[in-house]
Order: sequence, then structure tokens, then C-alpha cells
Amino acid sequence: MVRTVPIVVDVKKMTQQYVGVDVEEWWGWKIEEIFGEGVLSYTKLIHPSDLGVHNLCNKLLFYILERCSTEDKYNLNILLNFKLRKSDGSYIHITQSAKILELDPDGSIRSLLVLLQENNTLSDSYQRRYIRFWGKDFDGRLYEYLPDVEDLQQIELPSKREIEIISYLVSGEESKTIAEHLSISKHTVDTHRRHLLQKFYLKNTGELINLVHITRLLDPSN
Repeated sequence: MVRTVPIVVDVKKMTQQYVGVDVEEWWGWKIEEIFGEGVLSYTKLIHPSDLGVHNLCNKLLFYILERCSTEDKYNLNILLNFKLRKSDGSYIHITQSAKILELDPDGSIRSLLVLLQENNTLSDSYQRRYIRFWGKDFDGRLYEYLPDVEDLQQIELPSKREIEIISYLVSGEESKTIAEHLSISKHTVDTHRRHLLQKFYLKNTGELINLVHITRLLDPSN
């Protein structure tokens, strides 16, 4: 079972209106310790090397919101991953997703529904950080955080055919079997696999599967 913490955030006050799970048993923090000062106390627990991706995600969000209709804003999904500190000093991988619950009359965000989900499939040393935006009638975007330059690199999203191949790879299928499923040659499948690794700046299929799980590229709501 994947541990998930639902939170309703008052964006104007930068405080939590609601926290759906007592995280003390999981992470060692009492509710008032991790959320007592609102967003400020929570962000203090983010790994120092991940504060950059967190801050850039917020800046990018407000840039995108300026160019969205009201309907697009309500349909927008926001996702990023980072490491969060437990009370014993160790860190866990978190995938944070968010949706807008309420907007003010001027179109600014009043409240967000945020889900903090543990990602136990990643090793402690995993360092790739991603930001993703997607939604109905919204041109989805995927970025990788580059810590050396503290900036984002936009990544081209996979095509429909590439999504099909990715879904088989995530299921553990080999190129020959995938080719049979799609009625194409093994050579074509291998070409797609190489192109996917190049597109996402990855070294192997294992890294591709990690990216898919983190960014939820196969989410049926895409």
C-alpha cells in the first residue's frame, strides 16, 4: 500500500486547512511539527538540494496560470518529486501532486488539494527531479530540474505510439513481444526505445520506468 497524505492548502495564508493523515507513525513528526507553521514548516523538511525544483515549480505554475482560462485552471494537474526529511534525519522520496480547489474572482489560487505520496521504488541515491503539468484541453509540459545550473530543461512528451511501447516496457515486455503486440518489427521497437532514452536523457530502460512512475505518464486521466 502506497502511503499518501492528503492536504488542503490555503494559498493566501500559506497554511494547511486540512491534513487527512497523522504522519507521526510514518515519518516521526507530530502534525504541529510538520505543518504547525503552515507551508513554511513543511518546506523546511525538504532536502536542501531539492528546494530549487520546488521554487521553480511555483514560479512556473504562476506563469502558466496567467495564460490559462478559468476552466483550464480547474483541470490543471501539477506534479513534482523531491526528498522529505523524517524526524530521525533520514529522507524519503515524495511525489507531490496538486489540483486547484478554489479560485478568487481575480483568477488567483485560493486553495489547493495536495497529495504527498511516498515513492518507495527509488533508491536513496536517486537524484532526478521532474515537474509536470497536464489537464483537459491543456498542452501538457514535462521538465527535468538541472541542479548544476538551477534551471529547468523542458522534455518533449512521448507520442501515442511511444506511450504504447512505454506501457509494455513498464509491464516488463521484451522488444520481440512488444513487436508482436503492435504488429511491427522488433527493429522498429528497438528504434523507438533508443529514441525514448535520447528524448528523456536517460541511460537505460530502468531509468525510463522510474520516470514513468514518478511523472505518471501513463495516468489514464492524461
